[in-house]
Amino acid sequence: MTITERGKQLLGVRTGEGRTVWLFFLHNCLLGVGAVLVYVAANVLLLENNPERNLPLAYGAAALAMLAAGQLYGRFEHHWPLQKLAVRVLLAAVVLAGVLGVLVATGHSVASAVAVMAGYRVIYLLTSLEFWGVAAVVFDVRQSKRLFGVISAGDMPAKTLGAVLAIAIHGHADLPWLLGTAFGAYLGALLALRATLRAHAVAAAPAPRRARAQAVAPGLRRWLGESRLVPTLCLSLLGLAAVTTGIEYLFFVNVKHRFHDEAAIMRYVGTVLVCTYLLALVFKLLLSQRALDALGVRRVLLALPVALLGGLVLYAGLDLTNESTALRYFCGLYLGLEVLRRAVFDPVFLLLFQPLSPPERLQAHTLAKGLYEPLGLALGGGLLFVLPALPGGHHPWAPFAWMGLLMLGVLLLLGRTYRQYVAELGHALSQRFAPGEDEAPAAADPADPGHALALPATASPDEIRHLVLELGRKAGRAAAAQHLLRLGDAVLPALADVLSAEPDPARVRRVAQVCGRLRTAASRQLLVALAGQPHLFRREAALRALRHADAGPQDGPLFQALVGEELRLAQLLLHGQATAGPALAGCLDYELARARQRVFGLLGQLHAPRLIADAQRGVAHAARERQANALEILDNSIARPTYLGLQALLAPDPPAEKERTFDRLLGPLLAPAPIVETIVTRGETAFADWTVRVALEQWQPTAGSVAALAPHLRSPSPLVRESAFALLARLAAQQPALYRLVDAAHQTLDQLLMSHAATTSSISAAERVRVLQHTALFAETAENVLSSIVPIMHEVSFAAGEQIFAKGELGASLFIIHEGQVGIFNGPQRLATFGNGDFFGELALLDAEPRSASAVAQDAVTAFRLDQEDFYDVMEERGEVLRNIVRVLCQRLRRQNEALRPD
Repeated sequence: MTITERGKQLLGVRTGEGRTVWLFFLHNCLLGVGAVLVYVAANVLLLENNPERNLPLAYGAAALAMLAAGQLYGRFEHHWPLQKLAVRVLLAAVVLAGVLGVLVATGHSVASAVAVMAGYRVIYLLTSLEFWGVAAVVFDVRQSKRLFGVISAGDMPAKTLGAVLAIAIHGHADLPWLLGTAFGAYLGALLALRATLRAHAVAAAPAPRRARAQAVAPGLRRWLGESRLVPTLCLSLLGLAAVTTGIEYLFFVNVKHRFHDEAAIMRYVGTVLVCTYLLALVFKLLLSQRALDALGVRRVLLALPVALLGGLVLYAGLDLTNESTALRYFCGLYLGLEVLRRAVFDPVFLLLFQPLSPPERLQAHTLAKGLYEPLGLALGGGLLFVLPALPGGHHPWAPFAWMGLLMLGVLLLLGRTYRQYVAELGHALSQRFAPGEDEAPAAADPADPGHALALPATASPDEIRHLVLELGRKAGRAAAAQHLLRLGDAVLPALADVLSAEPDPARVRRVAQVCGRLRTAASRQLLVALAGQPHLFRREAALRALRHADAGPQDGPLFQALVGEELRLAQLLLHGQATAGPALAGCLDYELARARQRVFGLLGQLHAPRLIADAQRGVAHAARERQANALEILDNSIARPTYLGLQALLAPDPPAEKERTFDRLLGPLLAPAPIVETIVTRGETAFADWTVRVALEQWQPTAGSVAALAPHLRSPSPLVRESAFALLARLAAQQPALYRLVDAAHQTLDQLLMSHAATTSSISAAERVRVLQHTALFAETAENVLSSIVPIMHEVSFAAGEQIFAKGELGASLFIIHEGQVGIFNGPQRLATFGNGDFFGELALLDAEPRSASAVAQDAVTAFRLDQEDFYDVMEERGEVLRNIVRVLCQRLRRQNEALRPD
C-alpha cells in the first residue's frame, strides 16, 4: 500500500473520491484564507476603541447585514441554477473584499471598524452558503458523514495562517495588504470552484417523494418548507449562535482587561487562535469520522451543548477575581467551544440536511445560515448591549444565566432534531406510491359469500392432509390455499408435520406462506420455530412468511441470537474467500448475499418492518443517494455491532478488509475448518446446491471425513447428485480404500448407482447451467440462481423442417437452443435465424398471447423448453431472474426501435 493510499484510508477517502475531496479542501482553504484575513482586520480595528461597547454594536450591524444578504441569496437561489449562483457569489465576495480594502485604507473611525466587521460576516455567510450548497449536492449522506469533516478542515490551515499574521500585525497601516491578500485568495477559490463544476454535475434536481405524514403547518411552509426537521434545526442554531457570540465577547473583553498594549492583545489572541485552529484541524481530519462511527450522530450532536453547559457551570466553582485565572478560564471556554463547534458539531449539523430532497436541502441551509444564525448573532449582541443597563445586569453571573438557559433549550431542540432526522431518512426511503401502514395480503374472509358455498368451514384430518398435498400441484394450488386459510388454526397440526419433515423446498415455502397469511398467534409460533431451525432454506421461507405477521416481543431474544449466528456464518465465509479459488469465491459471494438477506429478514422481526423493508430496498437501489440514506437509517435504528457487520457485507471493500471488520466485531476465528470441508459437511442445510456442487468438485476427502459424502448421494438436487457420484467414481479409480469405506457404510450403494445411471439425462444438470449462462437472457445471472431453473428445463428435440410453433398459436413457453438452428417466419418471410445459445418465444413467459410468428427447425434441433407457470414460481423466489428478463427485453425493443427509425 502506497503512502497516498494509506493517507486516504486514514482520512476515510475511498477510491474515486480523491480528486473531489482535494478540490473541496482547496476551495475551502482559499475561502478560509480570505475570511480570516478580513476577520483579523476587523478585530484589530474594533479592539482599538472601547470593545465593551463597540463589539455588541458590531454584532448587531453584522446581523442586520447578514439577514439582508441571506434574503438576497435565498431569492436568487430560487431563480438561478446552483452553478451560476455559486460563481456569482464568489464574484460578489471578491468585489466586497476590494471594497473593505478601500474602507480600511481610508477610514479610521469606529463606524469603519463596525462596517468592516459587518462586511466580514457577510462574506463569511455568502462563501459558506456557496461552499456547503455545492457540497450538499455533490455528496450523499454517507459521503457527507465521512468527508464533511475532511473537506471542512481546509479552512483550518488558512485560519491558522491568519492567526499567525495577527500576531505580526502592529498597527492600522498593515491592514490594507491583508485585505489585498484576501482579495487574491477569493480569486483562487473561484478557480477551484470552476474546476469542481467541470468535474461534477452540480444541480439541485427535485426528487419526487410521498407526502409527509407529519409536515409543517401549511401557513408556515412558505418560509420553512414542509419538513419539521428544518424549524427545530434552525432554532437550535439560533440559540447556539447567540451563546457563541456571548462567549466570544467575554473572551475578547477579558483579553482587553488583561492586556493594555495593542500588540500584546493581538499576540495573545493570535496565539489562542493558532492553538484553536490546529486542534480543530487534527480533530477534523483524524477524529471527526471516528467519533461519528464510535458514538453515532445523536451523541456527537449533543456533545457541544453538553460540554458548553458543563463549562458554564464550572464558572461557579472557580475563583475568578484574579485576572490571570479569569483569562485562562475564558480562553479555555472559547478554545473548547471553537474546537468542538468546528471539528465535531458543524459537520454533523450540515449532515442533518442531507436526507431532504436537494431543493429542500439548499433552502434549509440558506434559512439556517442566512436567517437564523444572524438572528442568533443579533440576539446575543442585543443581550450583551442591553443587560448592563438593566438592574443586576453588571453582575458577573448575568451573561452566564442567559447563556445557560439558551443551551438547555438547544439541548432539548437537538434531541428532537435527531428524531426528526431519522424520520426524514425513513421518508426519503419510503416508496412514493406505497399504501399506508404495513399491509399484508388479506386472508380469505370467512364471511365472504363467495367462499361460503365453495369452501366448507370444517374438514377431517385426512382432508386437511390432502389439501396440503394439493399445494404442490399447479392446478389445485390456489383453491387449496384458500380452503386452508378458511379452516384457520385447525390446519396447523398438518402444516407443522410438513414443516418439520417435508424435503421438497417448494412445498415448505408454500406451507409457510399459508401460515403467514393466517396471521394468528399459533401460526406465528409455527413460523418462529421454523426460523430457528438450522436448515437455512427453511429459515428463509419462514422469514419471508413472517414479513406480514405481527411481531411478538417475546421472540426478540431468539431473533437476536439468529442475527448473531448469521454474522458468524458471514465471518466464516469471508475467511473462506481468502483461500478459495475463483469459482468457489463467486459462490461464497452469493452465500454472503443470502446471509445478508436473512439478516434483513431477522431485523424486520426486531424493528419496524416497514423501516427495514425500505432500507433493504434502498441498499439495492441503483441511485447512490438512496443507498446512502438506507445505510444511514440502519446506522440510527439497529444495534451498533449488527450495523457494522451489515455495512461490511454491503460495502465494496476487498474481502480482507471485511474479514478484519468481522474479526474486530466477533473476535478472531480459532482454527476454522477449510471452507470446502465446511460446505461439504453442512451441505444443503446451509448452502445452495451450486455451491455444494463446486465444493464437492474441489473436495479431497480423507478416511475421517469421507462419511460426509453420504447425504449428497441422495440429494434432491440433480446438480449435487451428479457431483457426488462423480466424486465417488473418482474415489473408485484413484483411492479404492476410501471407496471401500463408503461402500461398507452404505448397504444400498449399488442400488443408488443403478438408480443414478437410469435417471441421468443425456444433458447433465451442470451442462444445463452452462447453457443458461451462454444465453443472453441469463448471462449476468449467478450460477447459484440459474441452478433453480434447471429442474424446470424440459429437453425437447425437433427434426429438420418440423414446426415448433405456428403464428397465432397461444404461446406459454420459451425455448433455448442447445444444438441446431431455428428459423422465425412471418408467412414465407424469414425474420431471423437462431443458433446454439439463442432463445426465442420469450414474450410468452410474461404474457400468454398468440404467437406473432412461426418457428421452424432448420436442421435437427435439441432445445430446452421453459413453461410459463413453472417460470412464474422461479421468478417469485428469484427476483434476479425477472430483472434480467426485463433488462434483455428492453434492450431488444430498443434495438428494434433504432432499426425502424428513419435515417
